[in-house]
Amino acid sequence: MEEKIKLNRQGYEDYLKAIAEKEKQLSDLRMYKGKDAIFQGDNWHDNPTLYQAELQEKSFMVEIAEMRKKLQNIEIVESLGDEELIDIGDIVKVDIIFSEDDREEEMFKLVATTPSFSAEIQEVSINSPIGDAIYHKKVGEMATYKVQDRTFTLQIKEKVVFGLDQEKGISRKKTK
Repeated sequence: MEEKIKLNRQGYEDYLKAIAEKEKQLSDLRMYKGKDAIFQGDNWHDNPTLYQAELQEKSFMVEIAEMRKKLQNIEIVESLGDEELIDIGDIVKVDIIFSEDDREEEMFKLVATTPSFSAEIQEVSINSPIGDAIYHKKVGEMATYKVQDRTFTLQIKEKVVFGLDQEKGISRKKTK
């Protein structure tokens, strides 16, 4: 049985848009293949342009089929509103413990969509090993997660809340 993919409503909508975009790319490629690529050869020799278009078409078809199959495993989750638990949208500070005297502090936002790599604060999906490990845990709790064949331990240090300073339009950090 395949693991559930946790997404919030926005993440689910984004996933459906990604499928629609791939289907549009496939449709555009088929139009190109039928109108332009097919006429690149001279009927006496191979047509590498057509062959390349056919390979790309097969690739899109496989990718779309895999994305549609994953739709069956999507579980829509929303924030529970329990302030004690680490939840979607929370910014957390954790200590990743490599050994007793080797710890690394990290801060990130837990998201149930595709993480943005350009976000001001690093985003981590609840579907990632570290995101799954802290999802619905409490501040102070320890958690473990596995990446490949290594197991890591972390301690949730705090939830960080940013409030907007209306006068200056900047964020000020508060901690819980």
